[in-house]
Amino acid sequence: MAKESARKLTASERGSTLVVVMLMLLLILPLSLILGRLVMQWQRGAAQFTSFVELEYAARAGFEDALRRLGMNELKLGLDESTEFQLEGLEGHGARVTVSREADVVLSLEGHILEGIEATKADLDQIGVDPDLRRVYKFRKLEVCRVEVIVPGPRSFAGVRLWGVVVRAPNGLWQRAGLRIDRGFFSDDRR
Repeated sequence: MAKESARKLTASERGSTLVVVMLMLLLILPLSLILGRLVMQWQRGAAQFTSFVELEYAARAGFEDALRRLGMNELKLGLDESTEFQLEGLEGHGARVTVSREADVVLSLEGHILEGIEATKADLDQIGVDPDLRRVYKFRKLEVCRVEVIVPGPRSFAGVRLWGVVVRAPNGLWQRAGLRIDRGFFSDDRR
């Protein structure tokens, strides 16, 4: 059994094979470029989402630290005073936290905020009945602090700014009254 030697292609057969291979490559190239671009966009979107989640986590950690400091009386602020501190080591991000003491608020049993003369006339010792028929104070004076946390993003990524309001009830406990998180490019300049 002798081995048969492979038949040699003629020049015209080699040329036609080369043309077929080149046409197939030209047909496959746009598809591979489109798929490559889609993969790159997906990876970029996933990286931006991960970065945003890390920044939001750092901002929330800064807010919680400010709430903890207020609760432990580490931050003692008078009316219209503010303080600022840096929080480092949050997933590799640093947060600038500003806590500002705002004017006190008088809140009625119905949930209305009293201002001006109405607030000064409110009898804070007056007793009322809530919807569950419990005896409660009709008016409460609340201390209000505003917390701003700015976490700058890495280069060419937007940062995160968190606005929060905390109030201290007459029982002395600080509680969250609201949060708002914005994403964007924020200046470090103070107004």
